Amino acid sequence: MTPMDIGFLTIAVLVSGVLFAAGAVANRFYHDRIFADITPGLVPPPGVQGNVVKVQPGREYSGEVAVAFSPPRGMTPGLIGTIVDGKAEMRDITATIVDLAVRGWLKIEAIQAEAEAKDPKKKARDWKITLSATAPADQLTPFETRLLESIRSMRGAAAGAGVLMSDWTRQRGDDLRGLQQSLYAETVAAGWYEKSPAPRSSFGCLSILGYLAVAAYLLAMFANGVTVWSIVSAVVIISSIVFFKKKFSARVPRTAVGTAVQIQALGFKKYLATAEAEQFSFEEAAGIFSRYLPYALVFGVAAHWAKVFGEVAKASSEIGGEDLFDGLMWMDVGFDMAWTMSMFGDGGFDGLFDIEGMVGGLGDVAEGLGGFVEGIGDFISDIDFDF
Repeated sequence: MTPMDIGFLTIAVLVSGVLFAAGAVANRFYHDRIFADITPGLVPPPGVQGNVVKVQPGREYSGEVAVAFSPPRGMTPGLIGTIVDGKAEMRDITATIVDLAVRGWLKIEAIQAEAEAKDPKKKARDWKITLSATAPADQLTPFETRLLESIRSMRGAAAGAGVLMSDWTRQRGDDLRGLQQSLYAETVAAGWYEKSPAPRSSFGCLSILGYLAVAAYLLAMFANGVTVWSIVSAVVIISSIVFFKKKFSARVPRTAVGTAVQIQALGFKKYLATAEAEQFSFEEAAGIFSRYLPYALVFGVAAHWAKVFGEVAKASSEIGGEDLFDGLMWMDVGFDMAWTMSMFGDGGFDGLFDIEGMVGGLGDVAEGLGGFVEGIGDFISDIDFDF
């Protein structure tokens, strides 16, 4: 070890010591709040001011979560996706579009992508959104209204020609950023956060100066030669920076009400992620699947959710039930509009998807139900960008 190696290693150890100590202290800040002395996930009765404390030991609640068989009352998929992880993402916006389709505000149709036309083994990666001519009776949140207005502003949307989702995300980047801010604003209005939880830098220009200093240190060290000790010094200082940045992120903590809603949402996620086909009759399966699919998308458990209800449909056909049980069998034997409408006509899938385009060619019911989920999941991955 040369004197230069000793010098650079000493600097790395001293700097990392300061950063690790500062990060450990920072871990005491930005903790969510929670109601004490009551079951996690509950809120005190109206008029009763609960005892609010900091979440311990981590910044977020990490204790046991009771299974919830429905989403928190009045909570849309986009809002739930935001409160669960504190971030408004493209996944939350896409799930909201699916939810609006379930509720009758629009129709989603799979479009054969150019890649699929050349290679049938490749699934469609694009989707056409067509707004409904008649608005349903249910109420829209400000975020949902803004989303529909953005789609309606696209050429051809008002005339009923439909809008490609890829075109919308490409041409309406400012709208997407505005939608993200709308989600954050609604979480604040609901009392889940005291201010917007949108990610922000903790130190601003100081961060840039710090990175420049580290870059200068590394350049000077490696200009002196690459040795085992110089590599060790680089690893020590970089790892301490990563630790410090993670611990000192200026996250906005949830209020006690926000933590309660998050716990309720996680309970619902637990239900969707652990549901088994034996729990459902076919009569209820159709409505439940469509109603809860958007939530499964934001939780990342849509593949399991689709598989469960594919098994319900398949089991129903095997035991030979009423004609209603055959309603999902278009996934095996072809598309039957009459059966599909009779099964989903009461607000389920009525007018929701171009079923044949999404699941045509799949030979298994579970795969059929999962076709749409997989396609939407791939699409989200393709366009999930940093706002």
